[in-house]
Amino acid sequence: MKKCNLVEFFSGIGSQYKALKNLKVQVNTIGTSEWDVHAIAAYDIMHTSISIPDDIIDMEKDELLKMLSKYTFSNSGKTPLDYKSLKTYSKLALQRIYASIKNNRNYVDINQLDGSMLSSEIDILTYSFPCQDLSNVGAFHGYNKGIDKNSGSRSSLLWQVGRILTEMHESHIDLPRFLLMENVPTLLSKRHWPNFKTWIDDLESLGYYSKFFELNASSFGLPQNRPRLLMISVYIGSNKLVKKVVEEFFSVKSDDVIVQDYHDSKYFHEYHVSDFLRTDYNNPMLFKEAVECTPNDTVSRRKIWEENPQIINERNEFNESIESIRTITTKQDRNPNSGNLYFDSGIEGKSHFRYLTPRECLLFMGFTDEDYEKLVQNEIEFHKGDAFFSRDKIIRMAGNSIPVKLLEGVFLQIMQLDEVIEAVKEQEEKKHMYYDIDTLKKIVKSYLYSKGIRSILKGQNYPSNADIAYPKYFTAIYFKDYYFNKNNQFVNILSNLSRSSWERVFIKNDNSMDAKVREATDMGWNAIVIWKDQLMGENKESILEDIAELVKTGIGRDNQKGKVSFLGRY
Repeated sequence: MKKCNLVEFFSGIGSQYKALKNLKVQVNTIGTSEWDVHAIAAYDIMHTSISIPDDIIDMEKDELLKMLSKYTFSNSGKTPLDYKSLKTYSKLALQRIYASIKNNRNYVDINQLDGSMLSSEIDILTYSFPCQDLSNVGAFHGYNKGIDKNSGSRSSLLWQVGRILTEMHESHIDLPRFLLMENVPTLLSKRHWPNFKTWIDDLESLGYYSKFFELNASSFGLPQNRPRLLMISVYIGSNKLVKKVVEEFFSVKSDDVIVQDYHDSKYFHEYHVSDFLRTDYNNPMLFKEAVECTPNDTVSRRKIWEENPQIINERNEFNESIESIRTITTKQDRNPNSGNLYFDSGIEGKSHFRYLTPRECLLFMGFTDEDYEKLVQNEIEFHKGDAFFSRDKIIRMAGNSIPVKLLEGVFLQIMQLDEVIEAVKEQEEKKHMYYDIDTLKKIVKSYLYSKGIRSILKGQNYPSNADIAYPKYFTAIYFKDYYFNKNNQFVNILSNLSRSSWERVFIKNDNSMDAKVREATDMGWNAIVIWKDQLMGENKESILEDIAELVKTGIGRDNQKGKVSFLGRY
């Protein structure tokens, strides 16, 4: 997948966009949906444009408010922003918000989006709906409605995604080729599983095959303990061949395999906690950021230092025992938090420690110093003295984001599968690849019948796993999938995939075929193995002639151990 038409629901600050760009994919954002005004603007500045178009610069405040009045925004990411409050925003803040909506085709509130408004050329649609009503932290604060339909919970916005996909289908708009869900593993708990299973079933009714994985950011090179649930859904419609290939692909994809595939790729890099700490306090900017994250010296703040990991101790030494920090949440000035660093600012009344800075929170999520500095350098006031990208706003946006490196690992799987599906469709169109098993049987049996060879089964003891059995000739015929040749060289559609991934397919398929063939040879029968695609190629006639000759050699056999013959590949 060199190019991707991307739609991001609950897009936040664009981890998905960032991950695809890191994988060298040419991304065309054709839709986003995010209602948090700070994240809306941050997405635009970090990924699209730091400038505001001239036509929007020329707009007066009343005109901007009129254009923005049709949307439902949030200042907190939790509750709607009252229009009266929006009216108090500075003209420059309103211009930035409106420009960001236009630049990134942001539909803002997903409740107001109708599926008929979306494009029919979406390659990947991502949705990372709010997890507050699912997470343990949310439960502690009394959020327990989960993703129950019509519950009004933020997490129940999942069903809006289903509504939009259904509206696309009913409007005869092609559904997205891939869906990618990200949320918390709690979805698999006893409380939430029935709803999540219903969601998977709903997607299946729309033509999607889904596979979910429990993954952790720490397994993808980011030193942060952040367990997540990712689910890839592939649109297969009614195409049985694509369904078979997708099932085969996912049959060897466990959580560990996803991780290993990423480690085997050129994109993997193992970061350490110290790589993301910015402790050069001779740098005025870094010193300022550290001071802003140093709490006042109070009893409650001392407990934060005492009861949480001390990443840098009082001797100013890095704690080598900390391989990963705790999960980045939407606040760091709290107990518990992700960890703390000893820091003496020399300012009276300040604690001798600090928590992670906004810059560091973004780094631990897979963003860069440059991403953070874009926000700082393009800061605006939305009220006098109130920064649009303040310390707490950036930390919140980081905590609500998705680990970029983890997404890279999952997108790699989608890219692999995309190659397979596209090649399958291409070869299917050319009629050079695959017949269903009934058609294959008919081709072989019809040809052998024309040569006087009959498959007559009258209750004899014959190999139960054979695709075709000829008792008179003590011969069983098997059709083998088209993936590999004798030297484990990848053929046909799989030639461009990672070797480690498809070696697993080979082992799985080969073991299955070995067991089938062994049943025949143990009974004293000969076995003929034919690759399915061979009867579609140029050598079809020669393969059929070879089958006939091999079958004839079995007549009059005694009960010695049978032999195996492979046709068309070796």
